[in-house]
Amino acid sequence: MPDLSILLPHKPGLSNDKALKLAIDSIIKYTPVYSYELLIDNTTPGDPYQIWNEMAKMARGEILVFTNSDVIFAPGWDMMALYTVPNVIVTGYIVEPGNIGVAPVNITRDFGKHPDNFRESEFHTFINKHGALEVKTERGWYMPCTMQREWFLTTGGFPTDKPFPEPNDIRFWDYCRDTLGTEFKRVRSYSYHFQAQSTRE
Repeated sequence: MPDLSILLPHKPGLSNDKALKLAIDSIIKYTPVYSYELLIDNTTPGDPYQIWNEMAKMARGEILVFTNSDVIFAPGWDMMALYTVPNVIVTGYIVEPGNIGVAPVNITRDFGKHPDNFRESEFHTFINKHGALEVKTERGWYMPCTMQREWFLTTGGFPTDKPFPEPNDIRFWDYCRDTLGTEFKRVRSYSYHFQAQSTRE
């Protein structure tokens, strides 16, 4: 059985397909020494929260990695090493170019606003200089994130009573915090998010 199950909903489209190729390449090249399976669902139209819930049921790995097709992982990304215990959600640090607003918990740096002009080496240089960060008990951004598979399934998964674009990841995390007492950890793990590629078409 794999250590990790990487769950990736994908909305096909010219820009998003290019982002997906970069995302898959980064997973293949930069995933740490864990064994993993990659599950991709290109249902169109599809509710990503429902898709993540269904893929989680199919997954075989002990740890689930929830991500998107326009998220590019950096070398050494690792949100799993310390937290294979239930009731813990782990995030890293997301760099975004500013195609749309950048959340305060993310980092604004433009290394390409479209997959065609992604400056990967500059992105890698930046994160190498960003410094070694201790594990923090705090909430980062919602995707990518990791959590234990069996625990996630016991929660009932992401709510789907209100369809996308309802922010059901936020609703799920608030429920975990307020009802389950979930602990949030943020580790030194970087990714680049192109933002809004699925809406360009």
